Amino acid sequence: MIKFYCSLVFVTFFALLFSSCEVYNPEETIPSYIHIDKINLTTSTTPVDQGSNSSKITDAWVYIDDQSVGAFELPATFPVLYEGNHKITIKAGIKVSGIARARAIYPFYESYTQNFNLVKDSIINISPTVNYFSSTAFNWLEGFEDGGIKIEKTLRSDTIIEKTSDAGNVFEGTYSGVITLDNNRGFYEGQSIKDFIIPLGNTVFLEMNYKTNNIFTVGVIAQYANNSSMNDILVINRSGEWNKIYINLTDRIRYLYDTNNPPTYKIFFQATKETDVSQAKIFIDNLKLLY
Repeated sequence: MIKFYCSLVFVTFFALLFSSCEVYNPEETIPSYIHIDKINLTTSTTPVDQGSNSSKITDAWVYIDDQSVGAFELPATFPVLYEGNHKITIKAGIKVSGIARARAIYPFYESYTQNFNLVKDSIINISPTVNYFSSTAFNWLEGFEDGGIKIEKTLRSDTIIEKTSDAGNVFEGTYSGVITLDNNRGFYEGQSIKDFIIPLGNTVFLEMNYKTNNIFTVGVIAQYANNSSMNDILVINRSGEWNKIYINLTDRIRYLYDTNNPPTYKIFFQATKETDVSQAKIFIDNLKLLY
């Protein structure tokens, strides 16, 4: 009788042990997957001309049912612990002023939102397209396709910006802008012909496509009633291929604003030929000043 009782105790103990293992090792959750190759931009010409649809959207900021899932460098395939029909929202992310560690949602692009059916252990492909917000003010567009050029050289400059139709150096369309520097013409400084009024408190960006074998500077001129102030914003490094950059002007515009003497603004470009370059070529296109 005692022998039977001991056996029963051990059997009961091991049964409880193994059932406990099942309790503390639940079945592994199987995720669904989302793949986003790239985010495209669509522009329009009415009611406001929005210029080129060129973009450099580097990241997708993803939300499911308005809950943040994360930000993903594109192209990306990533797991989500959702299945079934859900609202997926994707916001376009950029490198602010071309800085890899300064990634943010671009404030002028609308979100992409659509319902998708998520299936466990399966990948859905999403191809988002975004637009500019209708409230975006396009203060300046220069695509070098019109009759003139909306940039003039300053008195200090010994060269000008010109149009080029060289197919190997035109970003898109028929023309791009080019600044040429050599030993006889080694300094360029140009500014927008137009003066811009930018209300205080707005987010302000300058978009630009460029290709260059010589560094150059982009900045802002604040023009007050009796004086002006020239302010460097960003030095653009060499790029052998066409690149797109979104330059954040917001903080500098806010700093330069004077409530008692509100300024107007100009955008300027400046370059000095580097010593290791026999002839500098700075190509720019699709300038957009937005707020």
